[in-house]
Amino acid sequence: YLISIRDYALELGLVGIVFIKNDGSLKIIAEGEEKILQQFAKELKKGNYFPIENFYVLWEEPLGKFKDFSILDEKK
Repeated sequence: YLISIRDYALELGLVGIVFIKNDGSLKIIAEGEEKILQQFAKELKKGNYFPIENFYVLWEEPLGKFKDFSILDEKK
């Protein structure tokens, strides 16, 4: 599902990272136009990409350090 999330983000023109944290939860950092980010979050919240127990969005100023959309697994 990480690849699907990345592919969807790239399709929307977003940059950022998705990774599995040590506790098995996902963290996604995405940057792009606000309207597109809202669409991305709405689609992820539906649970089509991964099972959801808790979902929240934290809006912050973009960091500008991402060039693409990467995948990282902290458990490895």
